[in-house]
Amino acid sequence: MSYSSQHCWIDNDTAVHMMSKQLQSCGHLTIDTEYDSFKRSYGFKALLIQVFDGNTVFIIDPLSSISLQPLWSIIEDENIQKILYSGSEDIALLKAMGCSIRNVFDVQIAATLCNHPARNLGGLIETETGITLDKSQQQSDWSKRPLSEAQLSYAANDVVFLPQIADKLTHQVAERGLLHVLQTENEALEAIEERSHVPRLKPYHFRLHSDAFCESLLKLLQWRDRTAEAFDLPPVHIVDLIPLEKALQFKNEFLSTGEFQGFHYKIKKDSQHRKEVEEIVRSYDPSNLERKRERKPRPLSYTKEETEQIIQEKCSPFKQMAVERYGELTGEYLIRGLKKLITTPEPDLSELKPYQHELYNCMLHCKPLPW
Repeated sequence: MSYSSQHCWIDNDTAVHMMSKQLQSCGHLTIDTEYDSFKRSYGFKALLIQVFDGNTVFIIDPLSSISLQPLWSIIEDENIQKILYSGSEDIALLKAMGCSIRNVFDVQIAATLCNHPARNLGGLIETETGITLDKSQQQSDWSKRPLSEAQLSYAANDVVFLPQIADKLTHQVAERGLLHVLQTENEALEAIEERSHVPRLKPYHFRLHSDAFCESLLKLLQWRDRTAEAFDLPPVHIVDLIPLEKALQFKNEFLSTGEFQGFHYKIKKDSQHRKEVEEIVRSYDPSNLERKRERKPRPLSYTKEETEQIIQEKCSPFKQMAVERYGELTGEYLIRGLKKLITTPEPDLSELKPYQHELYNCMLHCKPLPW
């Protein structure tokens, strides 16, 4: 089933205003995005935004010179429900574009609370509607213009089926007594922050190498990031992490050969970029083995025997109750993270949601499920 012939392509301000005017009167709409996250270019970028109001699929081109503020006012309207599937990345992307979404309904969370076996959107649509979608365009290049009919159909089909599925799943969640969990999780999605991209070292670098090595490697990663942004390429396309580590580990060989193995051909041909890398490597002193980093105090922990006893007496029986009542997927979802908390002498409960507090206290005191 294809909806490519029913879409409305939005690539100018007049079309944005007309679309927004139509969306103002709807009670709910479906949103999806196609994006690139450091795969084909530098950064986390929206390449397409799909919106469905129950009648029209609006396919919005964020690469065109348009103002999306009228659309943001709709998405930020608390009186209009926004339906998504696995929407955390979409929400983070919208935040990065200046839009703080409100009144969210995530179909994937609802499906999990229904113990639905589908593991992706295509499987969910097929199970609930009997329609098998063509997912061959999933990894296609969404930055190219014009988009093909197959791409437009794929983009449209990702939003048109969700409203009816969301309605069906809501009733099932209510019948299972988990509507308050669904509401809490949907509200939590609104607080998702835009993703930050800061070059960082891996934990094993600090564990295995000196301060001097870590300082120089971080400078190389920061150089790589600046260069990747200048060339609009993913940082790993400039050079992978391993060649940078080897440049420091085999400093003299790297500086004497000047081969720059593993580096992008543009770097190899550019004397200025080569010079910047060589200066960082040359400044590294491998004889300086100092390690002054302060280590965090080791957290309190139960003995192995105490941990096993807690798991046997409190965690395992409670998990079994949750799985028996709600099914494997839902049970696992409800108590995720609680096993770690209850086997920690001084757990941090500040991040727990209200329903998780209830479950934690029941597990802690060996009480039955609260609902």
